[in-house]
Amino acid sequence: MKLLTTIKTIAGMASMSVLLIGNSTFAQNLIQNPGFSTGDLTGWSQFNAGSITVIPTGGDPGDYAWLNNSLGANGLALGQATALGSVVGAGVVVNYSFDLLGGNQANGGVDFVHIFDENASGGVISQGPGLLGPYFPSASGWTAYSGSFTTVAGSDHVYIEFDATTGAAAGSVDQVGVDNVNLSPVSVPEPAPYSVLAGLGGLASLVTFRRRK
Repeated sequence: MKLLTTIKTIAGMASMSVLLIGNSTFAQNLIQNPGFSTGDLTGWSQFNAGSITVIPTGGDPGDYAWLNNSLGANGLALGQATALGSVVGAGVVVNYSFDLLGGNQANGGVDFVHIFDENASGGVISQGPGLLGPYFPSASGWTAYSGSFTTVAGSDHVYIEFDATTGAAAGSVDQVGVDNVNLSPVSVPEPAPYSVLAGLGGLASLVTFRRRK
């Protein structure tokens, strides 16, 4: 009975090893200051002319970034790259999500979101989900968006950008609020190393042999 219990214990250890080694997942949000709770644009960069401010709300959702673009044919953008080495290699599933609040969108004003893979030098190597949109989010409440994509070979980190784009028509305006930005990679399960499984299997065989003797 004692030997049988030992065998069952070893089998359980083998199964646990497969789970621990083969299902290494990490769902940490890689975005710095994702909800603009610092009260400013820490971690984020502005591109092109226009106004980007952080609106304090004191509620839920909390503070958020407000993009206000009133220049014709202009692409006001707010972007952030994750840390170097944060998403390495091919086959990593990355979940993304963000909330948008609409504003004044007139005469060609429209919102886009761009997500792509970059190499260690910051070069774009894959469009990931590519250019998302056009978006015309409601101005009466927040709209949540989400999805996922898989990285390609050479990936080192990922980048996300929010674009408040205006048209060439006179009086073109685009305003949009951004909050709760999330980029969370999830590793692809890999088989447990053969040496670990072989060692556990050998130990189980040894116990069985001793029982037979």
